[in-house]
Amino acid sequence: MFDSQERVIFTPKKGINIYKRKDGRWEARYLKSINKDGKRLYGSVYGKSFDEAKHKQDEAIQNYSRSKNNTVRVVFELQEISAEWRESIKRSVKESTYIKYDSIIRKHILAHHISNINMLNLTTKEIHEFSEQLCKKGLSAKTVNDILVVLGLILKYAEDIYKIPKPKIKFINVQKKELRVLSSQEQMVLERFLLQGTNSYKLGILIALYTGIRIGELCALQWEDIQSDRIIINKTVQRLKDGNKTVLSVTSPKTSSSVRDIPIPQFLKKFLESFREKGSVVKNRKGNSVEPRLMQMTFEKYINECGLAKINFHALRHTFATRCVESGFDIKSLSDILGHSDVKTTLNRYVHSTMNQKKKNMDLLVPLAAI
Repeated sequence: MFDSQERVIFTPKKGINIYKRKDGRWEARYLKSINKDGKRLYGSVYGKSFDEAKHKQDEAIQNYSRSKNNTVRVVFELQEISAEWRESIKRSVKESTYIKYDSIIRKHILAHHISNINMLNLTTKEIHEFSEQLCKKGLSAKTVNDILVVLGLILKYAEDIYKIPKPKIKFINVQKKELRVLSSQEQMVLERFLLQGTNSYKLGILIALYTGIRIGELCALQWEDIQSDRIIINKTVQRLKDGNKTVLSVTSPKTSSSVRDIPIPQFLKKFLESFREKGSVVKNRKGNSVEPRLMQMTFEKYINECGLAKINFHALRHTFATRCVESGFDIKSLSDILGHSDVKTTLNRYVHSTMNQKKKNMDLLVPLAAI
């Protein structure tokens, strides 16, 4: 690849395949072509600055992409570009995000013949046919759209680095389902159950019900994160697919805004202190941390024992947000507690007005003139 006597510095923040040489010049490499035997041929251009080298690289890529030489074919296969893209993002995204992207590419994109298409010839029609075939496999609209998002990121990379025009991607319309929220009566039944013979799991559910934290945040919660007046959320745990296996990953929360301090409701403070010990807040019988999958299964078991209709753990977050709105919370405070980057997410996704709440709001209206 490079002369062993040269010292090269890879600069991922500046651009892919652009290096600063020992002599001070910038060298930009680019894929010229693939010959008839499948051997990949590379070329290099040089500049006194990064910008100059990048400009020459762009020009060289465009020139070779227009090549009409029959003895050499210019091929940019999706599987090759996807490998380059994954390598380029490896140090800039969370490990859990990388594993998710890698799993989607291996399981869905590389398993389809679209991965062997020359990207110079890839069309919107072929991408649409790809998404239709995914739907026929029984994948949900959301899952298909997630796959298309990753495909779009790869195509954007190809556009930025190799100047390959990015085809338009048509996403599938997803009908939003209003997630079920516990009614006040159902919440009362659940709370009574949780307060009887309270164990580690029941305590965790009660915390989630009155703080709105996510299941991964709960499973990662340590007693040292629960202080006298607040709960510190600074990590999450999730099980991710990594090829044919799954791995348990403890990372920072979903987004930077998800790192937050949540005030503890007054009634819950003494209750928490009575359970305080070391290590994880939610533990199994052996004293080990509980992963989200087991927490979800235990929650479903408790819901069944309470005689309540089936509901998933995330509904506790929705229920918390709804009760807060009903109690008169200002939306900005609620948004911060939930860890959202803006209040629109809180309003659109987590706040569900009940008929009683709507009626109370309507009763606030009074006539301006006598009727």
